[in-house]
Amino acid sequence: MRPRIGYKKLAAVGVAAVVGVASTIALTSGSASASPVFGYSGYSYGTDVESGLANSGPQVVSKFGCTTDATKADKNDLATANVNEQAIARSVKTDTHAFNDKSGTGVTSTATAADIRLGTLLTLTGVKTTTTSKYAKGQLSYTGSTSFVGVKIGAISVPSLLNPKPNTKVAVPGLGYIVLNRVGGVKTATGIYSYAQAVVIHATVKNQYVPQGVDVAVLKTRAEISKPATALVIGDAYGTKATADKLVVSGPTSLQTTCQGTEGKTVRVAVGELNIPKVAYVGGVYTTKNGAIGEEKSYINFTSHVAGVKVGTLSIGAVESSASAWKTKDGKAGVSSSSSIASIKVGNKTYPVKTGENQTLEIPGVARLTFNQVMRQKRYISVNALVVEVPGLNTKVVVGHSAAGVVS
Repeated sequence: MRPRIGYKKLAAVGVAAVVGVASTIALTSGSASASPVFGYSGYSYGTDVESGLANSGPQVVSKFGCTTDATKADKNDLATANVNEQAIARSVKTDTHAFNDKSGTGVTSTATAADIRLGTLLTLTGVKTTTTSKYAKGQLSYTGSTSFVGVKIGAISVPSLLNPKPNTKVAVPGLGYIVLNRVGGVKTATGIYSYAQAVVIHATVKNQYVPQGVDVAVLKTRAEISKPATALVIGDAYGTKATADKLVVSGPTSLQTTCQGTEGKTVRVAVGELNIPKVAYVGGVYTTKNGAIGEEKSYINFTSHVAGVKVGTLSIGAVESSASAWKTKDGKAGVSSSSSIASIKVGNKTYPVKTGENQTLEIPGVARLTFNQVMRQKRYISVNALVVEVPGLNTKVVVGHSAAGVVS
C-alpha cells in the first residue's frame, strides 16, 4: 500500500547524522563453480488499496518471494475482500505457484472471484485474472489476461466487456471510472516480471463505497522469473512502519524490494510528510536500491532515509540505514549493515544515541527505544535503525529499515 495521508511535496532531505554504527560479516562457502540458479517470486491479492487509505493493505493474499524452489506455491481461498467496510469482492481465491516443466520454468499467479460489486453502480461476475512469466529455450516471455462471465454498469449489461482488451477504461456514473484487464510486463537483462489486474477502481466522485480520491485494484497478480545467475539478491527497505495492538496502522513507507536487482542502476522511491493518526508524524522519506545478478557476481544494496519522526512527546532527528550483500561464482560472499540517528529529544531534554548493535534506552513514561536492531541469517542481514515502543498505547514504530541478502 502507499499511504498518502497528509501528503506534501517532498523537500530535499539533508541528513547529517551525528552518531553512526555499522556491522559487517563476511562468509565463504560453496564450491568454486556453483551452478547458476533461477529466481521465482509472485503474488495474488484479492484487493489492494493503491492510494489514500493508510490502514487498508492487500487482502486475501497468496505470495512468495525470491526463492530458488521451483515447487514453491501459496494459495488463499473462499474469502471476502473489504474496502472501507464494504464487501467489494466475494468468494475470492488466490493462487501463486512456480513451475519447471516441458514448457519452461517460471511463475503463474491467478485470482478469481464469484463477483465484484459496488452496490448498484458496478457488478462483475465470474471474474478471473492470471499472469505468467517464463524462461524457456533461453528466452523470457509473459502472458496476462482477465475474463468475466457478466459485466453490468449500473443497470446495463455490457457483453462486449466479457473479454476486455488490455487496459480498457470505462466510465461508471456515481463513482468515476474503472480500468479492466490492466496487464503488462517489464523485461530486463536479468529477468522479467508481469502483472495482471482484473479491475482498478478510480473513485473520482463522492460515493458510499470507496472514498473519493482512492484507487483500488481488485484481483491483482504478479509473476517474476530471473535468468540463471550465480545467486539471487533479496531484501527490502522502507522508512517507517507502525503497528498498534498488533494491527498494522501504517504499512511500509517508500517500500522497495527486489529479486533481480536493478541492473546496477540506483532506484529511488520517496514520499512526503505523513501523519499516522494517533500514532506518529513522519517527515520526508526516501529509499534506494542498487544491485545486479549475473553469472560472475550478484550484489544488492538498500538504504533508507527519514527526515524525522515524532511519536507523542518524543522527537527523533534524521535517521538512516543501509544493508548490502554479495556473492561471487567462486563461492565467496558477505553482508554488511549500518545505521545512524541524528538526535533523540523529549521536550528540551536530549538523550544519548547508544552505539553498537541492539542497544536499548528506557525513557520512563514515554517509550522504550532500540537502536541499530540487527538480525543475521546465512548470507542475509536486516537492520532497523530505530524501534520505538510505547507500552501504554501498545504502539510500535520501526524507523529506517534496510535488509539485504543473496540466495543460491
